[in-house]
Amino acid sequence: MKQRVITGLIFLIVMLAFVVGFYFVPFVAVVLALIVGTVSTIEIIKALKSGGYKPSNVLMIIGEVMGLAVLLCGWFFNLGIFVTSTLFLLIMLMYCLGMAIFPQIAKPEALLKDSVTSIAAMIYIAFPMYCLCAIALFFEHGWLYLIVGLFASWVSDTCAYFTGVLFGKHKIVPHISPKKTWEGCIGGAFFCGVFLALYFGFIVYMIDDIKLDRIPFMIIMFLFGLVISAMSQIGDWLASAIKRSVGIKDYGKFMPGHGGMLDRFDSVFFTLPIALCIAVLSLYI
Repeated sequence: MKQRVITGLIFLIVMLAFVVGFYFVPFVAVVLALIVGTVSTIEIIKALKSGGYKPSNVLMIIGEVMGLAVLLCGWFFNLGIFVTSTLFLLIMLMYCLGMAIFPQIAKPEALLKDSVTSIAAMIYIAFPMYCLCAIALFFEHGWLYLIVGLFASWVSDTCAYFTGVLFGKHKIVPHISPKKTWEGCIGGAFFCGVFLALYFGFIVYMIDDIKLDRIPFMIIMFLFGLVISAMSQIGDWLASAIKRSVGIKDYGKFMPGHGGMLDRFDSVFFTLPIALCIAVLSLYI
């Protein structure tokens, strides 16, 4: 427990340092994405191999680098978030089709399930890392929305834990996460909604150019908080399901007491896209 607390505090300090970096130099987000993406890719490949899969390591890495390259080109040539995102989705879709077909042609013994698994693992990492960089690079006050993408899931998880400990009786998915309860899920969603409503109502509203009245804006953000909490918990369940499927306890030992990078960012991978949606919405409200 002592090691877990120490690692958690160090992790919090590092993440706050990155937030400060986002404020002064948005490109710092790319550095964070490279660190998280690289370690997560190593961990997911290792996990899949331990479960008997044979992921296409090289093709996965090429796809992730290509996604980042599309984003940086869109930013460098000032294409805007909509054009860049469209190009990202189209290029990644075509590449995924190639990933499904090429191994079957190159190696007759290649299994389709391994190709599909490789595609899923690549998108699992590449898409949230794209969202992380896009929020920082394409929005004037992107750091405000990155705080939501990075920290809202941990607010939800923490509140869900304590609500579950105090009131939890009804299990949700005991075969995946034995300790998760409906009471904890609802508590995490409610307090995450309150966190977003207060954060956007009293911080973002004062800094960003929000045209909507404060109260309706806070209500909308409360609802987004419920969505973020739900996506956060789905991300946690998915990561747990994968670990159970391949027979491992943690994805790695990158963070002593917490496991690997994926054990810390599994929920964040699902909340970063919602944070990007909020950032885009902020352009019109």
